[in-house]
Amino acid sequence: MMRKTLKVLAAACVLFWIVDGCLLMRSEFPRPAPDPDPELSPRYSGAVHIHSTYSDGGGSVADIVRAGQKAGPDFLILTDHDTLQPRFDGHQGYHDGLLLLVGEEVNTSAGHLLALGVGRDVDQDGPLGLPALIDEISEAGGVSIAAHPTGRRPWTDWTVDRMDGLELLNANSDWRDDSVLELLRAVVFLPFLPDGVFNSLIDRPDEAIRLWMHRAQRQPVTVIGSLDAHERIKLWGERHLAFPTYERMFGLIRTYVITGMELTGDSGEDERILLDAIRRGSCYVVLEGYEPAPGFAFELTMGPETRSMGSTVAFQDGGRLHVTAPSSGPVRIRLYRNEVPLIETEGHELFVEVPGPGVYHTEVYQLRSTLLRGERQRLWIISNAIRVE
Repeated sequence: MMRKTLKVLAAACVLFWIVDGCLLMRSEFPRPAPDPDPELSPRYSGAVHIHSTYSDGGGSVADIVRAGQKAGPDFLILTDHDTLQPRFDGHQGYHDGLLLLVGEEVNTSAGHLLALGVGRDVDQDGPLGLPALIDEISEAGGVSIAAHPTGRRPWTDWTVDRMDGLELLNANSDWRDDSVLELLRAVVFLPFLPDGVFNSLIDRPDEAIRLWMHRAQRQPVTVIGSLDAHERIKLWGERHLAFPTYERMFGLIRTYVITGMELTGDSGEDERILLDAIRRGSCYVVLEGYEPAPGFAFELTMGPETRSMGSTVAFQDGGRLHVTAPSSGPVRIRLYRNEVPLIETEGHELFVEVPGPGVYHTEVYQLRSTLLRGERQRLWIISNAIRVE
């Protein structure tokens, strides 16, 4: 009798786990995006940090371009390890409307560094050469960004002053801190509900935000969302699994870049426009798997001027911060000052008077409900900062 009771209980627990997991994965499904305001400043969504067969990726540059054309970003940034050969081989440029830019991921004494827009190979000269490397990137008009700063190989040297930014989200790293049960659930439901599974594996990057804010209170720092896409899981010998696909990754996390002007169609000029905007922090991170966010805005009106993300502004009484986050479903907007929550609201818009100097950023959460768990908030957008001095 006892054995039968235990079997019934075990079966009930398994059934509950399956039903709960199914409902949870369905609650993570994408939402359709509302039409953006045509009066918003021009912006472009990009899939950043991609590897090809030029280093340890599983697909060719042609494969990557085809995946990008299907997934729909405006630009891709290829960053193979310690090589710019794809650029030298003529792959940078427009491919039927999709802009492919070629940078590289440089191995340094402090971790991996994305070097974008330099136009030539760069590397660190000796164990003390990191500041010189970052200076070289800057002087060439490039952008330097610490890759996966809290991931498997974290960034270890935060004393270098001229580094432009860091990856706040890295899709290849962010699932690794999930529990065994969360990963097991992902494996079980992946064949049936892949959109929900991939979204469920991305959480708020608490440690990376803490590092960003600690540095941002001293100097401007840009944050981006990256993929670290390889389409390759090594099995044995030369065998590998082409998973997760480039197309899937390109629809998971994107960096939206507010350029303030339309791109020209000339790849060299458009590289400069995009990287200049990234360097000054005129961009924001979106979990694209939940919903595109072309209509997001985070602005500060101080006196007669209105400034956006990446700006540094002198404090005046009467300044107002304004957040707009259009969505086809309910969201919660949370405003932070020096990493501390200042105010939050449920709705697609937030106005608040600036209480004083500080580093301000905003996060937007989508409100998702399940029958068994009730309402849950899931990270959707992270802005760059506005500094008030």
